[in-house]
Amino acid sequence: MVPPAPTILIIDDEPSARQTLEALLANSGAFLDFAENGKIGMEKARKILPDAILLDVMMPGMDGYEVCRRLRADPTLAEIHIVMVTALDDRDARLAGFMAGADEFISKPFDGLELQLRMKTITRINRYRRLMAERTRFLWLVEHDDDGYLLLNSQGIIQYANASSQTLLHLPMHYNGLDFSAHVTNYYSPHPIETWNQWLEDPAPCYLVQPETATARALWLLLEAMDAPFGQNQNRVVHVKDVTEKLSISQDIRKFHSAITHKMRTPVALLVSSMSLVEAKLNVLTEAEIKDFVKTAVKGVNRLSDEVRDILTYIDAPLSIQRGIPMEIRALPQLVQTIQAQNKIKDLQLSIAPSLAECGMAINPYAFGLVLEELLENSCKFHPQQSPHVEIIVEPWEGGDSVDISIQDDGATLTAQQLLWARQPYQQGEKFFTGEIPGMGLGIPLVSTLVWQAGGQIRISNREGKTGILVQLNIPLQK
Repeated sequence: MVPPAPTILIIDDEPSARQTLEALLANSGAFLDFAENGKIGMEKARKILPDAILLDVMMPGMDGYEVCRRLRADPTLAEIHIVMVTALDDRDARLAGFMAGADEFISKPFDGLELQLRMKTITRINRYRRLMAERTRFLWLVEHDDDGYLLLNSQGIIQYANASSQTLLHLPMHYNGLDFSAHVTNYYSPHPIETWNQWLEDPAPCYLVQPETATARALWLLLEAMDAPFGQNQNRVVHVKDVTEKLSISQDIRKFHSAITHKMRTPVALLVSSMSLVEAKLNVLTEAEIKDFVKTAVKGVNRLSDEVRDILTYIDAPLSIQRGIPMEIRALPQLVQTIQAQNKIKDLQLSIAPSLAECGMAINPYAFGLVLEELLENSCKFHPQQSPHVEIIVEPWEGGDSVDISIQDDGATLTAQQLLWARQPYQQGEKFFTGEIPGMGLGIPLVSTLVWQAGGQIRISNREGKTGILVQLNIPLQK
């Protein structure tokens, strides 16, 4: 695709001067537009956003200096390269032009070759600057997109991968130089296989499927690609989209319905059946039998209370941020020790960078206590023997204005689907939602809400080369 020609706007009140410039720049390859005064020039500049402006100094009404100042004051026009054209060749005139915002001067009479070369250089630099600005905006959008995007070279080697593609495809931290096809086939089965076998030569749409396991449903990724030249090389842009939900929408409705029916029905049934029997047979039951029924009813009440508490805690999470004072990092050992005892975790290591000893986090102890409770409870809940080895590392972020907290265990490894769904409320890691795993599936959503509310970030991933989960929290330091 041939890029459009650069645009040069010429603002000059003299028709002969405009004709001269048009003749000199006729073979420059640029599109030329003209304005006979400063007012019209400002209007045209806003309309066409030129790559460069040739601006005459001596014009009636609004002179070149005033036009230049107004161009620099307009946010949409401030970065345009301005070349002032003048017959004056004195130091004061040039200083006035530079003070008004001009980038450079060119004097009459013109040297045609010099003018062409200078304008080619100016427009090329300006278009490169604009291209870099657009690239920065594009990368920002891509990095914050839920879909995955990758850039491969002609041999299928990964050159770039956004955050979502790293999660979906289980890419390591240092993915650059990784063979795309060889890596994804370690985790996914391509379908249809005939399309995949020709994918490097012909990037037709296909699916990557992570097979169903004993604990997780299948995950379906749609793979689309487009070959495009970047510089002198041929590269491939790859789009990765999770289409699991679209392919199994009827099953996904269960997320809330099943939570309510299974989680609420069991404790309510225990409570109602026990009390109904006691009421119906109160006159014939022995004291010991009544005690047994009451104990069963209490179990149901306690379980129902726990489930309702989880829901209310999740709903009230944003409010909890406003309670109390900032969390002092020196108080972390005591808080961790308390939660460790509550969850009966035998093997836990806490490491805090000495430089953080006198610092505080922009989250209060109550809210941060909820965060730790949920994460350590999950470490126990999803460990095969409910006896995890947990490591907590607290260290300053490289920027100096926040703290990084890494919490990792040696429990279960999650699929990409489970990692993506971890922050969705009422979603648990069971393949068949039985309601038997304790909790309402609100742990990570609660943690995310609290951390985000404090202005922080959370990232959940599998440990690289090991079993278990790594949760990374970045929380601002208290100012």
